[in-house]
Amino acid sequence: MLKRKYILISILLLALSLIIGYNYIYKEHRNISEEKAAFTVTSEAIFKEYNSDVDSATKKYLDKTIKVSGTVTEIDADNFTLDNAVVCYANKEILKKITKKSSLLVKGRNIGYDELLELIKLDQIIIINP
Repeated sequence: MLKRKYILISILLLALSLIIGYNYIYKEHRNISEEKAAFTVTSEAIFKEYNSDVDSATKKYLDKTIKVSGTVTEIDADNFTLDNAVVCYANKEILKKITKKSSLLVKGRNIGYDELLELIKLDQIIIINP
């Protein structure tokens, strides 16, 4: 009787672990367009923060939804750059809508800072105002 009880408890714990693991691995992705921005900054201001103290800026902004304003200085196949400081990875539909030297307010997720190129990286970009 006691052996059956241990087997039953073990099976229940295994099933519970599998359910929790499945839900953790296959949870819904974040929808940045629906999230409220944690910070609103200019491209120059966030660039200065990263250049003065990379570690504290990373703790503050990494994986957060932020709004960044700036002027488009470069457009590539899958991204554009604001004020030579913030690289915004966007889909082709968004890239078609923007032009060099246009001022933008964008919202996206901060995915890090490239210390070698000194660029802040954002992905899942949406344009707030063109």
